[in-house]
Amino acid sequence: MPTMVDSGQRRCTRCGTLLSRFNAGTRCASCQDGSAARRADPAFWRDPTVRRAVAEWELGTVVKLFRKHTGLSQAGVARMVSIDQAEVSRLERGLKQIRDRRQFVQWTDALGVPEELFGLLPTADPHTLDATGRPGTADTGARGYAALPEGPGQLLLPAGRSVSTTALPVLTLPAASFLGDNLRLDSRPELDAWRTMPMRALVVANRTVDGAARQFVTDARPSGVRATASEPVDIPAAYELDDLTYGILWAVSGFEAALLGDDQPLHTSLASLAVSPGGPIVADQGLTEVSRMLIGSETAARYILGNRDHLGDAPVFWTREQRGEEAATWLFFRHKYRYLEQTAPRRPGGTSGRGFCVPETAIASSPAYERVLLFLAIALMESFGIRTWVTDDGGFAHTDGFALSPGRRAVIASWVRTEGASHLAVTARPGALRTFADVTGHVSHHSATAAEQAGQRLAATAQYLGLDASWLGRRCAQLSAVGTERLARPRSRLLGLEGLEAACRFVAEQLVIIPRTRTALTR
Repeated sequence: MPTMVDSGQRRCTRCGTLLSRFNAGTRCASCQDGSAARRADPAFWRDPTVRRAVAEWELGTVVKLFRKHTGLSQAGVARMVSIDQAEVSRLERGLKQIRDRRQFVQWTDALGVPEELFGLLPTADPHTLDATGRPGTADTGARGYAALPEGPGQLLLPAGRSVSTTALPVLTLPAASFLGDNLRLDSRPELDAWRTMPMRALVVANRTVDGAARQFVTDARPSGVRATASEPVDIPAAYELDDLTYGILWAVSGFEAALLGDDQPLHTSLASLAVSPGGPIVADQGLTEVSRMLIGSETAARYILGNRDHLGDAPVFWTREQRGEEAATWLFFRHKYRYLEQTAPRRPGGTSGRGFCVPETAIASSPAYERVLLFLAIALMESFGIRTWVTDDGGFAHTDGFALSPGRRAVIASWVRTEGASHLAVTARPGALRTFADVTGHVSHHSATAAEQAGQRLAATAQYLGLDASWLGRRCAQLSAVGTERLARPRSRLLGLEGLEAACRFVAEQLVIIPRTRTALTR
């Protein structure tokens, strides 16, 4: 049964303003007396998400989580540090960043960050890459992804909640020329040898454009043909290393490493996969978390497809993905793209929809490349004619995933954050159907991304996730023009690029696209 939210609204007994559901008191933070009201409990600073945000110098995340914990308004935080409320808003939305250590320490003093965490503070912007590919020391302004040194090295992709740390061999060379929309690397012995690597490896071209160092990346192995010695390498300018391409590489590489590492036991598990009506399917505990994600996802998909005829022409869906890592399964797991094809509205202009619960805390703790992946997954739904709704109300976070034919039947199929067990059931009980209808009805009428047209919903989704919609439209158009095969060709038969390419095409079609020029390829 899904978790419902309390619709009651509490107000400050002094000024009447709405109280945050995270504020257990009777007054808003601005009306509370004494400095103690501005301090977070010690347990707050021990929370892994908070500590990670401090360690990664994500001040906007720290401030947003701090406000949720204390009940302070943005204006209240602004008064603590003697700035305008608008500056706090820009900081939380990622439009402003503090990259000066002294300013960061001033903020931590104002918020009361314990001294025990000061050792986590970096000496430089942690979103830039040093010579080893690790975040931390390089001095660069190119979105933190440039500065891979010339020669052989590695790109270290960080661990997520399920994806493990992945290190990709990288050969970085200066581009010999930049003609049209391609950068060319002249043939040389080390490049020719690098392109025959059977494992995933990257070739990176360095180029200074308008005085800024920029880097462009491609899969070392050519797609479909064997590398030929003494051939130059052309890298599309669309493959510039930024939040979009970095996110794609991060997800594909992380998924791929886990699935290939589990290849034999995973093959056995998938071969014997069978749906037991009404009973949970528990994934082999010896598998990696990504493999358990794939088994749980495919189990849920098969279960819904097995009951597809009971769901009518335009079912509505509820999904539990909150972060890009979870949502990227829609973009890269082959079976999920086939599932979307089979569950898409049977009639154009139907009323099929899918609801997401993405609390602000999940956004605040997600790096930009993960938010891009979540955005693309939502765009993929829209490309199939499925209207998307997004709520920021954390009260829906534990609602089971389901497919609903209003008034007829609901198929419960959850695999995200279910600790390795898929929750499967079919119900036609009127009470249960009303509950599910209440969930989708509330979210559809209070969606943070509500709009009539798909393009408008995508623009609103980008804004909600703190992303630049025009940049997304331009970058997706560039990737659509050249395809993503040479960027992130999967090595596992369980992964594909169909979902990613469909999402990029749709974003390019729906969002306003700035004309491409060689010197304005990315933001």
